[in-house]
Amino acid sequence: MRMWKPLVVIATALATPLSVLAPTASAENANGDKYTHPTTLTRASCMIHANYPKAGIPDWGWTKQQRSPRGKAYKVGVRYTYKNYALVFDYAKAGEPSWGFIAKSCLADPRAYNKHGQPLPDQRGVGGSGKSKDVVMSAPHAGKSKRTVLHVGSNHVGTLRNAPKSFVIGNVRAGDPFHITTERCGTHNRKSWILGYAPHSGRWGYVQAQHLPACH
Repeated sequence: MRMWKPLVVIATALATPLSVLAPTASAENANGDKYTHPTTLTRASCMIHANYPKAGIPDWGWTKQQRSPRGKAYKVGVRYTYKNYALVFDYAKAGEPSWGFIAKSCLADPRAYNKHGQPLPDQRGVGGSGKSKDVVMSAPHAGKSKRTVLHVGSNHVGTLRNAPKSFVIGNVRAGDPFHITTERCGTHNRKSWILGYAPHSGRWGYVQAQHLPACH
């Protein structure tokens, strides 16, 4: 008997090879360095926020040291900038999250650049095609509404994207609520992307089904 499956906005992610410059990162973030501009920190340590800091949003993340225990300067990769912060990829961090927001004042060069080495304005970044594009800070969701609350699985941390396999706009972690636009999620490939609202990020976005037990 054919089982009914509700319609959910998804897109299947393609596998990507691991990056040479970021060997400790997961496959989800492995190509972060390909689209980022590496720079060093201006202070002994700086906070990298998992989500863009704003009122009403839980602030969590990690502290990035300027130098390694051996004295070598750490680098982070700038993906794009947004107001007083830059979305960066932490090349050396083991485990997730690897993407986060850091104050521009913490970076020696807080700018993002296009493939020709020209600096980009706020909310512009290099897309998968190599061309610069606008970075929207919340996934388009015209006509969609929050219908069902799911929760991120135990011991899971995942990125929130403004489109499937596109720009990171935040992170979700174990127990976080995630409002989908249908009554049920159904069963999907773990690499598929599910549209919903992440209140602890304060944004609409896409999360991979592997982080949502109700979706696989």
